[in-house]
Amino acid sequence: MFVPESTSKLQKFTSWFMGRRPEYTDPKVVAQGEGREVTRVCSQGFVTLLFNVVTKDLRKLGYDTGPPDMQGVPGPGLPQGLPQ
Repeated sequence: MFVPESTSKLQKFTSWFMGRRPEYTDPKVVAQGEGREVTRVCSQGFVTLLFNVVTKDLRKLGYDTGPPDMQGVPGPGLPQGLPQ
């Protein structure tokens, strides 16, 4: 992740004093390749991605979803002692 940086000392002081970070005047600048090489940014934050993929019945559509010996094997059941 990145955030834009101010280009001058006056802008840096103003953003610190006002408590507001610099913003792009046109948010499309981030998605465009033109003019991005002169944009000043600093790295900040992180992104965590989690993918959940359902593979049920994909074999019927022609996709190989795993080893053939694992097809049709039921998964682990509910732990003992939990209400159902």
